[in-house]
Amino acid sequence: MTLSPHAVPITEAMSRSPVTARADASVASLVSLMTEHHISCVPIVDDDQRPTGIVTKLDLIECANDGRLSAREVMMPHAMTLRSDASLKTAAELMSREGFHHVLVVDDTRALIGIVSTFDITRWVANQA
Repeated sequence: MTLSPHAVPITEAMSRSPVTARADASVASLVSLMTEHHISCVPIVDDDQRPTGIVTKLDLIECANDGRLSAREVMMPHAMTLRSDASLKTAAELMSREGFHHVLVVDDTRALIGIVSTFDITRWVANQA
């Protein structure tokens, strides 16, 4: 039985326990994290694991790998978030409408619990075939 994305919770397709960094992390350390973990973004979190921003590969390319910069200086400060009870369809619509490739998934306290990307959604759809 194939499920509709309308009924599928975002938690079914998200990557759990994403690699994160703090706002004072260096650009060089973010490049290392993305390379080591084969990921295209790093959520920036506070001490309570609440997202304060996101750094993508494109952000790092745009700063020309200036090792003197920190995540705080290159991150997008208002990363798109959805609660864990949101549907996969809602995530896909948000990404399409806003032109983003990642949505951070948070719990009731706004703590980061996962991340869903366009690749995660594509993989989920392919697995339904």
